[in-house]
Amino acid sequence: MATGSSRSSNLLVSTMAIVQQNTDDISGQGFDLVEMLLAEQRDLSAVERFSQRHDQHAGPLLEPTYLQLIPLTEPGPGEQYAFEVDLDACSGCKACVVACHNMNGLEEAETWRRVGMLQSSVATQPAVQHVTTACHHCVEPGCLQGCPVQAYEKDPVLGIVVHLDDQCIGCKYCTLMCPYDVPKFSETKGIVRKCDMCRNRLAVGEAPACVQSCPNGAIKITIVAQAEVTVQSSAGQFLKDAANPRITQPTTRYVGRNRLNAQMQSAGTQELTVNHAHLPLVALLTLTQAGLGMLIASVVTCLLTGGGMVTAVLATVVTLAGAAAAGAHLGRPLYGFRVFLGLRTSWLSREAVLMPAFVGPLVGYAASFFVPLLLPFQTMLGLAAIGGGLVTIFCSAMIYIVTRRPFWQASLTLGKFGTTIILGTLAAANLQSAISTGTASSIASLALVAVTLVRLVAEYQLLQLHTQELSNPLARSARLMLGPLAPLSWGRIGLWSLGGILLPLAVLATGGVVSVVLASISLAAVIGAELLDRVLYFSAESTPAMPSLPK
Repeated sequence: MATGSSRSSNLLVSTMAIVQQNTDDISGQGFDLVEMLLAEQRDLSAVERFSQRHDQHAGPLLEPTYLQLIPLTEPGPGEQYAFEVDLDACSGCKACVVACHNMNGLEEAETWRRVGMLQSSVATQPAVQHVTTACHHCVEPGCLQGCPVQAYEKDPVLGIVVHLDDQCIGCKYCTLMCPYDVPKFSETKGIVRKCDMCRNRLAVGEAPACVQSCPNGAIKITIVAQAEVTVQSSAGQFLKDAANPRITQPTTRYVGRNRLNAQMQSAGTQELTVNHAHLPLVALLTLTQAGLGMLIASVVTCLLTGGGMVTAVLATVVTLAGAAAAGAHLGRPLYGFRVFLGLRTSWLSREAVLMPAFVGPLVGYAASFFVPLLLPFQTMLGLAAIGGGLVTIFCSAMIYIVTRRPFWQASLTLGKFGTTIILGTLAAANLQSAISTGTASSIASLALVAVTLVRLVAEYQLLQLHTQELSNPLARSARLMLGPLAPLSWGRIGLWSLGGILLPLAVLATGGVVSVVLASISLAAVIGAELLDRVLYFSAESTPAMPSLPK
């Protein structure tokens, strides 16, 4: 036993001696476990090595290339940044479109930069010219002037037109004011957005996404004199088959052989695209105008006979329905209270601010037939409502007239809006007379027939323009109304004929309940015709924006 214990002790001592010897050997070779672990932590990952390599350079690897495509100094007084596009270098590859889309995180159907096309109109001289286009950062931007909530600003130094997303209420008026169809409405966000020339990149000396991505260097940022832009725009020198540059004075500088070549035309000249119907605006415009007409009929009846209650109530209901419909046009209706901010420049702000001057007295006037306390003020309230209505509807007309689109020119717009008021007045007067006396007014009936005939003749003359060249925007509108929009066009003519001609004549030959029924249908048919006409007012508008890029 003693011998065994001795042997075990000797073995343990020998093992410990060996371990100690190995440890001494490793230490002698410089091994340090802590130092090894720290060294592993100091080792760079692939991302860190790339970052370190990037920092060792004075600038990005492509900096020498794109520094030639952007200004190295800020614009001076009377100058601003602008896009310059070399049409001869543009191949239509749409790399700029993809880069803009990815850089700005746009929605699938949202584009801030697009590529259109010009083509030769001479069969023996074929030619194609691609045209890349984005916001033109105009000298007098229509989007800025028309916005009712001041959601646009023009940088006082750089001249870049910027949209303020947080301020926008999604009224989409800027999309109508811009001749080049630049602002884009986002259904998911309820606001409008647009190109800002990647100003955050320019601020750190980098080129905008579209500029840096173009493989041919066709796009660059340059400095232009605003006075020179104004002169060129006044002379119509911008781009073939683009919208009229006199409206907003676009600053984009297109260079190339075919920029103003008379033989070149938009590749989409023969294409007709139905525009957005803007149904909430259709209801707002038609019903407020018809409501004003009914109010006029009621006030006249009240002054002559002391009646007019029925048409007063109808006027109030119809007008309130139209005013309520306006909210449906806003992408962010909860922020609609901001609409007064653009009162100084925007007709939309003026319309919204003045609407209570129409609706308020109108409600009071209708209530005076039921509230004895208001009876002494009945006439005053009625006249005040008429005055407020006329001013408000004038502002409604100016909203579209100032866009300077041919189909919305003053003569057509005021004619349409004014006729709606007159037809509403005469049809409502006929109904009120049938209710009050049991017979229709012969004066109102014959006047209604006459005004309807005048309206039909005016529409016939407009439709006759379909034979003209499609370079005429009114000819394009006429072809749309006789083509894709024909059902609506013929439908309104049928309703005009029914409500404005056939039924008024039939009412004259009847009496009692029958005349009331016929007069009611006549009024409804006239309003129905005007609703269809307002749909066409928006859907048939077809003014060119940029070559082969329909609105």
